[in-house]
Amino acid sequence: MSASEDTPYKDVRSLTRGFQILEALSKLGWARIGKLSTLANVERSSAYRIVHTLEQLGYVTRRVEDGAVALTTKFAELADGLRDADIVAQFAWPNLFELTKELLWPCDFASLEGGRVLIRLSTHRISPMSIHRGMIGKERLLTRSALGLAILSGMSADELDSSLAIVERLGGPNAAYTRDRDAVRRLADSVRQRGYAAAAGLTESKISAIALPVMAPDRTVAGAINIVFFRSVMTPEEAAERHLDKLRGCVARVERALQDWEERNASP
Repeated sequence: MSASEDTPYKDVRSLTRGFQILEALSKLGWARIGKLSTLANVERSSAYRIVHTLEQLGYVTRRVEDGAVALTTKFAELADGLRDADIVAQFAWPNLFELTKELLWPCDFASLEGGRVLIRLSTHRISPMSIHRGMIGKERLLTRSALGLAILSGMSADELDSSLAIVERLGGPNAAYTRDRDAVRRLADSVRQRGYAAAAGLTESKISAIALPVMAPDRTVAGAINIVFFRSVMTPEEAAERHLDKLRGCVARVERALQDWEERNASP
């Protein structure tokens, strides 16, 4: 296949056929090469070569008595490497992109990992209203950022207690702010009562943000999404009045995509 207008690169046909074989095996379980070739829409001779390569790499095993093949547990190891935050980020990105395209202000998605609030996705690079670019991987304080406060507000009482215990045990910049459990609970309650998290000049003196939690299908907190803006342009209250409904819509679409993904991958 030749390069398209969207990309200067040509498809690697053998790799494409390899994934077609893998997808077919994931549906069939144990399968003879003929049936596998038909479902994957790959010529039988190519299917034999691909399966042989996958077998050599340890991703496919062969049954001696009839030559049928199946995926090995090596694929479970690959799946274990896909973290929940990675899955959420995949669904969050197109929605963050659309939100920034509409509002012009940059947005971030962050999750709580290892006791730290880490920005996993950001539209600062594409926003005409941002003075920042390299935001992915930046850390935000749990109780002193809109993202962190939104994450706290989405937690149940048990989830909050266990998360704070982990944060304190791991140490780092968040630990000092989370030792007073009652104070953190009051912060989370105030965010719930307001309906959104807000921070003005806590991370950077000229920057404010509003944020909402993103809930996983099991109703635990998957992360948070914010809208970032200049303090000189509007207050968090004004930002909420203008943009909170659009932020809610963005979060709802991400949560719906996560729910759909969960249902598609649920065991029969």
